[in-house]
Amino acid sequence: MSTQNLQDTAQFVLENLKKNGASKAGVFLTQTTKYELNVEREDITLYRTTENTSVSMSALVGTKRGVVRTNNLLPDALLENSKKAVSLANVNKEDSGNDISPSQDHKNICVGDEEPDSESMYKRLKEFLDYAKVSYPTLKFDSCIFSFDLENQMYANTNSVLLHQKIGSYSFSPMFFAKDKNGVSSFNSGGATHLNLNTPLQNWGNLDELMKQSCEQTKTEKLNDSFVGDVILTPDVVLELIYTALNEFLGDMSMITNSSIWKDKLNEQVVSTLLTVALKPEMGGVEIPNLITDDGFIAKNTTIIDKGILKSFLLNLYGMLKTNKPRCPAGSYGLVIEPGTNSRSALVKNVKRGILLSRFSGGRPAPNGDFSGVAKNSYLIENGVITKPLSETMVAGNTAKVLESILGISSETTNCGSMQAPWIHSTGITISG
Repeated sequence: MSTQNLQDTAQFVLENLKKNGASKAGVFLTQTTKYELNVEREDITLYRTTENTSVSMSALVGTKRGVVRTNNLLPDALLENSKKAVSLANVNKEDSGNDISPSQDHKNICVGDEEPDSESMYKRLKEFLDYAKVSYPTLKFDSCIFSFDLENQMYANTNSVLLHQKIGSYSFSPMFFAKDKNGVSSFNSGGATHLNLNTPLQNWGNLDELMKQSCEQTKTEKLNDSFVGDVILTPDVVLELIYTALNEFLGDMSMITNSSIWKDKLNEQVVSTLLTVALKPEMGGVEIPNLITDDGFIAKNTTIIDKGILKSFLLNLYGMLKTNKPRCPAGSYGLVIEPGTNSRSALVKNVKRGILLSRFSGGRPAPNGDFSGVAKNSYLIENGVITKPLSETMVAGNTAKVLESILGISSETTNCGSMQAPWIHSTGITISG
């Protein structure tokens, strides 16, 4: 579907939502074409192309909202679903948080390839498999997906908003384990998304190190005690931790229900002064930009935490209207945790006793940030030295306190295309075997 066809379809939907009684309306249209290479048992076995087109239409009758999502873009189906969206709005309750984004300049971006470089994709994947076979002979791939994705997306509403983006990107996501005479390691995965194929796949994200660690983890040891100590968080865990904190403490639900521990802390210090967190969806922010927020605004780079001080909540339009607090201009895309001044090795040397946490398996934390779970693919650190891989080791703490108790942040970072994070050294974690 061409960009003009997307625009024509969006206007068709909006017109019919209005004809059926919507006072305001908005529509998201997304067309994605995926070209995918698969690996099975270390061999490239499949190359396929799939397409998916979807529409999400939202009708407002006063402040009552009805939403319909469908993959059927035939005119008759769009007409029927337009009626359904308005009907749903009519039977729903009034809600002061329901609205559409106001008038903005029309904006369009096109980034990346519009067609896959299939030959280079095959060469890079073959190169990666050969590298893994030589460098890590005990490594086994459970699944390995390498794809080129072309996403064509448009948002339009009855306030004359029209935003369009077309982004072509390459994604690599292998899952693997190691097996040797000592045993079998836990599963792990890595990868990233990038605009081009200039870099060997083993250097995407933190993949090479993760593969190396899996091969070291076929024989693990249990802790025989429990202690409160330090933790070195790898970039993957840092991203997970920060996203969890932002959503739990700054997102719509916690702010609307007043359960957020940071709800009254705007422009106050909430975490260590070493920590700066931003969302950078604009061109020139993260490598792969994102023009359109989920609530229909042009996305703008936004600092969330500046040297420990809270500068923005993570509210969308609905959350803003329900709380009377400012919305986040970035949406929720493009997380960047700024690097520090220490080397990774220096962070480890400063740990008397603790763990290198490479993967965390646990449930959603409590509203106050308390969490507990299992440290996977992780190592014991003693007297500044990474000593041995650990078997199922429990870790517990509090998300906010982990961020308050940061002792160091690495100068090195891992770039995943849409996110960037360093290694972080914190303390006060309960670690038990």
